[in-house]
Amino acid sequence: MPTAEGLLLVAHGSRDRRAAPVAHQVAAMVERLRPGAAAGAAFLELATPTPQEAVEALATRGVTDLAVVPFLLSDAYHAQQDLPAVAELAGSRGWTVRLSRVLGPDPRLVEAVAARLAEARAPEAPPLDAVVLAAAGSSNRQANDTVAETAADLGRLLGVPARCAFASAAAPTVEEAVGDLRASGARRVGVATYLLAPGFFADRIRASATSAGAVAVGEPLGACPQVAAIVADRADQA
Repeated sequence: MPTAEGLLLVAHGSRDRRAAPVAHQVAAMVERLRPGAAAGAAFLELATPTPQEAVEALATRGVTDLAVVPFLLSDAYHAQQDLPAVAELAGSRGWTVRLSRVLGPDPRLVEAVAARLAEARAPEAPPLDAVVLAAAGSSNRQANDTVAETAADLGRLLGVPARCAFASAAAPTVEEAVGDLRASGARRVGVATYLLAPGFFADRIRASATSAGAVAVGEPLGACPQVAAIVADRADQA
């Protein structure tokens, strides 16, 4: 069997059935970007395939050289604790294994969340005068600081004041960030969802943003070209 270079996207996993297809779709997009590569997706919990199952599937495709790419936006607990174990699992087969860094920060993610936010508005709607970048949130301060930096980049791209916000584990909340901007005079606040896939946190962000008076809420990034390109680049750089 000819050997192939492999790429394994590793996501956290979710009970929400809308979430897992995003990682599989991105893996398929990466295969189109890197002809000859074998790409797959795995989940740490709550969804299948497991990393063990995904590694075995890639083995049947002749993979012996594998890039493990965290399907995560920030370098928090799972990237630091769980992903090295996945790389070790693949390495135990005698493969050459490289572990890449997470997807964020990256200017292309800023462009992608801006595009998702624009899609949430009618073409004739007046421009936003402030924006909130809403993420899941983490107990890791460095991960949250990266979200704040990305929010600032989004504000510069759109030319409006920007705040970060979190659906859990950190402050400010989405309601607080939207309220702060409205109190400072903004009347058309948009909320960009800084998540890779639909699910619990995306639903919470949307509900919170709407109740706080946001005029638009962007969808999660999903299987967009920017995310696929970043995944491919992370594998090359690993």
